[in-house]
Amino acid sequence: MTFSSCSKEDPVPEKDQEEVGKTSLLLQEVEWDGDFSTGHAHAIDGAAIDTIQFDEQGNAPAGFHLHLHTGRSYKMTLIARDYAGREIQQTFLDRADIHQAVILGAPDGVMDYTYGDDQVGVTGYLHIVKSASTFTLQYLMRHLNPGVKAQVTPDDWNNANYQTKLAGATDLDLKFELHPVE
Repeated sequence: MTFSSCSKEDPVPEKDQEEVGKTSLLLQEVEWDGDFSTGHAHAIDGAAIDTIQFDEQGNAPAGFHLHLHTGRSYKMTLIARDYAGREIQQTFLDRADIHQAVILGAPDGVMDYTYGDDQVGVTGYLHIVKSASTFTLQYLMRHLNPGVKAQVTPDDWNNANYQTKLAGATDLDLKFELHPVE
């Protein structure tokens, strides 16, 4: 029979502070002044907030379907929690040099996006340009390899070639059905 015990030199496994548990996206209509790249948002008093709560695999609830209206802009805010339920989205902002959101799935010309922070995408603005059939919108938070962010522009918000252009790993992969309507 042998016994084994931990010594002071045995390493203690460290929890990854970016290990994401439950996440939510909040969407609230705003007034947008100017063009999409240089304009700015104004809050609308009493505007409803649509909250999408995702499971740990990044899926919206079964049957979830969101309507957003053409010609309108929506502030989109990420709330991410770690394994213990603590909010961690500030970590993405504190490390803006290696994080960037990518939003995929919209048909060409249906929407535009403006980053509301240091080109990270914890906060941003969806602009619904025209109506379309329902599609699955995918929000990815990329953990970029060192030096990659310097080559990325705000126009890469929907870069389908993100695995090459935004080389790194995916911290979050959230999906929900969106229907842009008149």
